[in-house]
Amino acid sequence: MDLASSITDDMETRGQLEFTMAEEDFLNKEIKEYTLFYKIVGESRIKLFRNNRMELVFVRLNDDWMRQGKIDVSGTSLPLEIKLCWDNETVDELAIKQVKQDEYQINICIQIDN
Repeated sequence: MDLASSITDDMETRGQLEFTMAEEDFLNKEIKEYTLFYKIVGESRIKLFRNNRMELVFVRLNDDWMRQGKIDVSGTSLPLEIKLCWDNETVDELAIKQVKQDEYQINICIQIDN
């Protein structure tokens, strides 16, 4: 699954990505970090990864600020539906849900100015 290719240059300031994660390694605690994608789009960098604390982390960075959101995935099971929304004019959101769930767990990303 090449998620990075789904993000095009016109999605630098606003975009959305929805996909299902079913890779077993994603929830493997023996793997310290699992990167779903890293993409440079114009002057911005976008990364989605699972860290060693079993948090799914969405980061969007440009010269002026960084936005970051995290959701604990330690108690989840696969497949996991993941939704990302970003917009320079409003907020960035990271959302997940297990297939058996009706509603997404949503995290509004925090902005840190450089």
